[in-house]
Amino acid sequence: MKRSTIAAFATGALGGYMAIRSYKRTRGSSRPLSASGARIVILGAGFAGLSAASRIAKSLGPRVRICLVDQRNYHLFTPMLYQVATCAVLPYDVAIPLRSFATPHGIDFRKATVSGIDFETRQVNTDAGSIPYDYLIVGLGSTTNFFGNRSAEEHATEVKSLEDGITIRNRIIDTMEEASRVTDQEKRRTLLTFVIVGGGATGVETAGALAQLVGHIVPKNYPAIKPEDFRIVLIESEPKLLGHMSSKMAEIALRNLEQAGVDVWLNARAKGFSDDELVAEDGRRVKSGTVLWTTGVRAADVISRLEVAHGHAGSIKTNEYLQLSAYPNVFAAGDNASIQNGTPVPLLAASAMQEGNAAGINVVRLLGGLPLVPFRYRDLGNVISLGHGSGVAEIGGKVIAGFAGWLVWRVVHIARLTNLRNKVATALDWSTAWFYDVDTARFETGERPKAAA
Repeated sequence: MKRSTIAAFATGALGGYMAIRSYKRTRGSSRPLSASGARIVILGAGFAGLSAASRIAKSLGPRVRICLVDQRNYHLFTPMLYQVATCAVLPYDVAIPLRSFATPHGIDFRKATVSGIDFETRQVNTDAGSIPYDYLIVGLGSTTNFFGNRSAEEHATEVKSLEDGITIRNRIIDTMEEASRVTDQEKRRTLLTFVIVGGGATGVETAGALAQLVGHIVPKNYPAIKPEDFRIVLIESEPKLLGHMSSKMAEIALRNLEQAGVDVWLNARAKGFSDDELVAEDGRRVKSGTVLWTTGVRAADVISRLEVAHGHAGSIKTNEYLQLSAYPNVFAAGDNASIQNGTPVPLLAASAMQEGNAAGINVVRLLGGLPLVPFRYRDLGNVISLGHGSGVAEIGGKVIAGFAGWLVWRVVHIARLTNLRNKVATALDWSTAWFYDVDTARFETGERPKAAA
């Protein structure tokens, strides 16, 4: 049964991957351009930046000079970062080397940290020097928003970067090691209580993966720890989970998490944090050794400091073409774009990919003297994992739950990985999990989580 399931999954993943490759090859062809040699700079190698770079490179090829700038030399597949944190996949499975993407596309990759943009002189300032541009796409992504809660910033651990994923993974493993030695029952319960603030996709998936880890893996490796010693608390300030998704998906997610033993607090806002306790606004308290913050993002500081019109959480206001009205040669995409004259776009990887592709198309059309195309967000559906073998997907208004929903989630995520090596490595990690326990070795990085500092 398991082998047949894996075979079905592998076939479906391959089919989905080939279909998407075929779909991308047939889109967005453009007529020959009169302009050549234009310098197109793309800031950020997230989902928006890579989609924009890919679209421009495929449309224009060597006729233009494309420069991709990012402070890291890898693209982080953030939808699976929580799986690094919960030991489900290894860190390099979600880190796609940027040069393996850029070089085949004829793109010049620059590893540099952006410190500012001079729109008048058309220069991007970085710690590696200035980069001139004729056309600019800004997709530097976002950073964690603690909404001014200093105690949360000090005591909670964010789930945003690859370093965060490794830190949380190590924190979980350290906690298990310590709890297996502790004889004081109250201290052990505090250590083994994990609190997740934020009931969006990341929070829900993290809670489900944690429940799977402590319910099925930990008892095998840590016999001194009893299952009843664990507690996972998911705190959401809204009346339902998965804010932008349908009520049906939210109901299924809530039911599955509660069945897995997760304590879900709805209409609860986390207020005060200390080394071992979280206090909600309604007075509820929970003692915890690990608090994860998965709610709220804001534009990176370099974006919020730009002298342009800003939208929500420091993002850049754009027109319907993702273009800055004051600077027609500059576009913004992903978490950096606040689109005017349109419905709000959810801050998801799929949205960023659509915006990056749209920005790339409009740069191509601008170079060719063609009218720009307004961006229209397409809701292609949502997929959520709720733990090993359980998930929920909503595609075309149809909800698929349970094992089938989980398979859909896997196929979608494998297809979205941009590197073949990462696709294969991730699929192998998932497949071997059927037969072997996940890898719970600690990565010695020389750093400690701030919650344990």
